[in-house]
Amino acid sequence: MRLANAVERQPIIYTKSSRNYKNRNLQNDAWSCVATEVGTTIVEAKRLWTNMLCSFRSYRSKEQQSMHTGAAYDEVFRPRWFTYEAMMFMANAMEDNVHADT
Repeated sequence: MRLANAVERQPIIYTKSSRNYKNRNLQNDAWSCVATEVGTTIVEAKRLWTNMLCSFRSYRSKEQQSMHTGAAYDEVFRPRWFTYEAMMFMANAMEDNVHADT
């Protein structure tokens, strides 16, 4: 949970709409802050974050698929993963942008 909280405080890591999102120097600085806060290396922090993000996406997908029209409260999937709630800030970051057909 410390990693999720540390990443949440560094929005440049996950906010693709940020104008500095592709700036590698700022990204590396943000990862350095995260790694220092968690007490690990940058490489290890990125690896752990990738694993956590994969799990979050999987649980989020299961939750979204279970919320179909007419689903009873008991039928909706409720993730019990310990960091699911701490990573809910990623739900907005993962939303697909509106695309225009050409």
